[in-house]
Amino acid sequence: MRRTYKVRRVSLRVLILCVSLLSTAWAQALSPTVPPNANRHIPHGPRKPGLPRVQPVLRPAVRPALPALATKDVVSATCPPEAAALGAICGNVNVPLDRANPSQGTIALYFELYLHSGGGPAVSAILANIGGPGVTTTGLRSDFLALFGANLDVHDLLLIDDRGRGLSGTIVCPDLQYGYAAFDPSVEACAAQLGNADSRYGTGDIAEDVEAVRSALGYDKVDYYGGSYGGADVTAYATRFGQHLRSLVLDAPFGTPALDQFVFEQNRTHAEAGTLSRQCQRSPSCSPDHPVPQVELDGLIWTVRLKAVTGKAYDASGNLTNVRIDEDALLNYLIDNPTGNFVNTGEVLAAARSLWQGDPKPLLRLGAEGYFPLDYANNGDPTFFSERAGEATACVDVQEPWDWFDPVAERTEQYADAVSALPFWYFAPFSKAVATGKIFSFFGRDCLYWQKPSPSSPIAPPHALYPLTPALVLTGDLDRRVPYAEVSKVAALFPNSTLVSVAEAGHETVFWMQCAANLASEFVESVLVPDTSCAGTPETTWPAVGRFPIVAKDARPAEIDPEGKNQIDLAERKVVTVTVAAATDALQRSIIGSGSGVGLRAGTFQTVYGATAWTTTLTDCAFAKDVAASGTVTWDVYGSFVADLTVSGSGTAGGTLHVEGTWQAPGPVGNFKVTGTLGGKQVAVLVPEA
Repeated sequence: MRRTYKVRRVSLRVLILCVSLLSTAWAQALSPTVPPNANRHIPHGPRKPGLPRVQPVLRPAVRPALPALATKDVVSATCPPEAAALGAICGNVNVPLDRANPSQGTIALYFELYLHSGGGPAVSAILANIGGPGVTTTGLRSDFLALFGANLDVHDLLLIDDRGRGLSGTIVCPDLQYGYAAFDPSVEACAAQLGNADSRYGTGDIAEDVEAVRSALGYDKVDYYGGSYGGADVTAYATRFGQHLRSLVLDAPFGTPALDQFVFEQNRTHAEAGTLSRQCQRSPSCSPDHPVPQVELDGLIWTVRLKAVTGKAYDASGNLTNVRIDEDALLNYLIDNPTGNFVNTGEVLAAARSLWQGDPKPLLRLGAEGYFPLDYANNGDPTFFSERAGEATACVDVQEPWDWFDPVAERTEQYADAVSALPFWYFAPFSKAVATGKIFSFFGRDCLYWQKPSPSSPIAPPHALYPLTPALVLTGDLDRRVPYAEVSKVAALFPNSTLVSVAEAGHETVFWMQCAANLASEFVESVLVPDTSCAGTPETTWPAVGRFPIVAKDARPAEIDPEGKNQIDLAERKVVTVTVAAATDALQRSIIGSGSGVGLRAGTFQTVYGATAWTTTLTDCAFAKDVAASGTVTWDVYGSFVADLTVSGSGTAGGTLHVEGTWQAPGPVGNFKVTGTLGGKQVAVLVPEA
């Protein structure tokens, strides 16, 4: 069963290298008062309404006790209410801020421990880190308890907030965190605020912290899950303390092969065309109209590079917005940051085709729905995500093309020189300018104003040895954040690793597909690679759009249902297609918006987010100008889709339609069965579900 996440807006930094799974998101997902566009850039996508795949394990009411081998270095702490309700043991372990200079003070590392339910000592402690950097670990307790719930009969679950984030000495720079000032001066001021501690939040230091907590709690062996930038945490620990590792699960791992800033960006730009192509080719609605997606993407890039597309469009919540789509916006807002369950990337090819036919409206709408601020962005609660902690880790981990001892002006020149020296095709199909700009150049251009007064502890020490620990490495074949080219290089560093590509999964596969979650849990249980065949077949095929017809006659017609008695002709079969599209289009906007919005061509819709289903009411919604749909659509937790719609407009004789099927549900793509009457004639046709 899949989840829907309606989460608060956070900055691009956390979204590029982290799947932001809030422990409170389930309640938000089912609330009818979801804030507008709250989830517009979540990499894993908001899922359908309903419960998590595996319910978090509710722990006994008996007060738990520390493991018998825990040392006096563990200091008890009061658990947050959510952790206490789940039976956590909460505590702190004090570690030096700077191990080379103990006089600099200490950091209290906060942890939560969830004990196994069976008798005897635990086989191991499962460590988990979702990435970021800058994101809480303990605040995602419900997600990790769900993911590893089946393992907690014999394994403990240990969640540690990395230094500077979560509840481990949270670093707050108000200007940077809350967007009180422009980004660059905020970064500079934040670095100055830390002074000599500026270099002490690198991933190498974090690995030493994890070892301190492990040792203090008395565990000999740990199983380590690292997702996204959490892969760097795993690498740092494995290359220092590999003797304590029982197994590793690396999910879309960032690692040392991408520490060269331009290599990381090259991997991401090269992945865009392939992921876009795979999404379209798996969709029976998209693939017939776009046989060569990569060629069309190249054409769109050149189109907006030569002349930006400008205009007004409604975002997913019905707000009219000024939009400008140039190459920078195309890469950052429409392609590299999928909205919802890949809503924008599933529509961009059809939007490009419409643009070339003189209709910019679909493309402008994607621009309005995808925009996010960089400067003056409010990143919310710093104990969930600390913008400053993210900068403090990644900016000292990554190998920058400048000398840290030079002033910012000279660093900027050095960065520009390094970009200029790259071949013009280095980031193809995108230009060097957009791939190294402020938005896309993640921890590159954005780090120019940081400081590094002393050398940081690297992710992997010089001449690192990677342990023989069994490792399962997962990658999603729609992942643009840390794509296959990078993940495969990380996997190659671990001599006893197995790399598995998961079809239709985005960034951090375990939060996209049940198959991936099961593989991770089963691997930790047995330390043997389970049957991975499920990963090769899409568990859910995400919808994509083949065309945006201005009028119904330009649509692809619905197919005649051989099991029914269809009487409508070709023209009305096209009307059926655009009517069903009006309903699914409103649901897509309800996934990424507030639930209150406008149709593509006209009309409005309103969605109520119920506990087990969403109900969307359409009022004269038009996907094509000459056909309007009114009525209700119900989409439930199991993916069931039922719509009863009244059809009107100049392009149809009008009537009523009943639509049944599944949408964004596990299993092969089927067809909506559409019945009813149009112009007094019986309807029995089929429309693809994706």
